[in-house]
Amino acid sequence: NLGYMHCQISGFLMGVSVIGSIFNITGIAINRYCYICHSLKYDKLYSDKNSVCYVLLIWALTVLAIVPNLFVGSLQYDPRVYSCTFEQSASSAYTIAVVFFHFILPIMIVTYCYLRIWVLVIQVRRRVKPDNRPKLTPHDVRNFVTMFVVFVLFAVCWAPLNFIGLAVAISPERVVPLIPEWLFVASYFM
Repeated sequence: NLGYMHCQISGFLMGVSVIGSIFNITGIAINRYCYICHSLKYDKLYSDKNSVCYVLLIWALTVLAIVPNLFVGSLQYDPRVYSCTFEQSASSAYTIAVVFFHFILPIMIVTYCYLRIWVLVIQVRRRVKPDNRPKLTPHDVRNFVTMFVVFVLFAVCWAPLNFIGLAVAISPERVVPLIPEWLFVASYFM
């Protein structure tokens, strides 16, 4: 059936873009953390060869993370948003795992990385002796702030949909009637 196949392909591609985004944001945060907080080890950790391996790993994990959707039956057409998307009520256990591994865990990792960077930036600015300062240029700080803003915006936009999904997965019979349709649709389009 072409309609079913089209739905699976479009849902799969949407999942790849969403999960790929959060995994790439996580990879960038880890990279910035290593660059700023562990600058002496950075060149070895992020050689050209290693960097290519990290990028390939991120995309392999992204595809691997989306493939189970094809077997769980969680990619379904949702008339509220006029597209094939992840059906949060398809499997409670699977939805909880998806929200944890594809949103909460990456957010925790990115938050840790950026908090450690902020602490170092504050410590560096407070130091009096310039010879004790790690190499931290205004350009580095600007790049860090830019990526931090991207992370915050991503988290703010995707948190509502993920938390609605988590609530639905934990108690579908009780929660689904409580969620206004406009809230779901608005969180989907954020």
